[in-house]
Amino acid sequence: MKILTLLFSLLLSTSLTSQEASLSRADNIRIFNESQRCFKAAIKEGRQLTESRRCAKLALEAGRSLFEPDSKNIAILTYNDGKTLHKYGQERRTVLGNATHLYEDIYGKDSPELISLLIDAGKANRAVRIAKDGYGGGSILYADTLLAAGMSDLTKQSSGSRFLKEALKVYSNGAEGSESLGATLANFQLGKIKMAQEKYKSSIPYFLEATKNPSIASYAHAFLVEAYDRTSQQDKATEHVLIMARQPIRGKDYIPLFVQQPKYPDRARRFGKEGYAMIELTVSKEGLALNPTVIEEKPEGQEFGKAALKAAASLRYVPRFIDGEPVEVPGVLYKYNFNMAR
Repeated sequence: MKILTLLFSLLLSTSLTSQEASLSRADNIRIFNESQRCFKAAIKEGRQLTESRRCAKLALEAGRSLFEPDSKNIAILTYNDGKTLHKYGQERRTVLGNATHLYEDIYGKDSPELISLLIDAGKANRAVRIAKDGYGGGSILYADTLLAAGMSDLTKQSSGSRFLKEALKVYSNGAEGSESLGATLANFQLGKIKMAQEKYKSSIPYFLEATKNPSIASYAHAFLVEAYDRTSQQDKATEHVLIMARQPIRGKDYIPLFVQQPKYPDRARRFGKEGYAMIELTVSKEGLALNPTVIEEKPEGQEFGKAALKAAASLRYVPRFIDGEPVEVPGVLYKYNFNMAR
């Protein structure tokens, strides 16, 4: 890490002379290899975006002294650099646009090599067309492209739904059928889109389909709890809570399965006040929040406790089982934070 710190400062320095700033090929190779390892580790381990951004930028700067400007290596490094930028920023669009031109010159404008890059650049329609032409409309690779396009944050919900439904059709006609991982993910994402549109009833069939695949079943059950609660079907919500209760619980903390954010108190909003309220409750055998009470509220007099109490009534937990039987759990704490939008 000492090498990275030193070399990063060299790259950013504006006071060095050209002779001082010049690095040997061996130095640039060391920077490049270290930066590439750093970038791959940051992506794999899900580290903060700032770290992957730093490593990608270092790798690109070092790569420019090692490779030809129109080489495959520079194209890939430019793509990596662009992926670490803010998804909706102009700089990302510019960098990924440059990467696209490099890929087109190297592979051709209709090459499948462009598919992932185009999706990351917000050009899903073109990526899907290339996949269909290159792989065939009934291929799993085409379905995988549709799925990736439909799950991208840069794809509009209407287009995303269209891509996902087409992917679901292709997957269902494949060898693994409607319970394949691809079909499951398509159903799950379609359900999430319906939830985002507040079409809770319409989301339920998609999540029910997603429960058929063990790899994602627990997540689908969690969304079903919320969907059924939102449509006043508490008995069905409880069924899925109990299903989850019999599955291994991940994590150490007893955290809610479903949280409805409280309404910001008018008085506090008017005076620009922020704060929190701590609630103590009992989790029932069905995972419901019983007898919530405010045990701490700061600052007082801003009605944070009142708002938190109202929201706490809708909390849902995975019930706790002892010797195969559900039990009540008293003394459970939950903290509601109230922060003004910035």
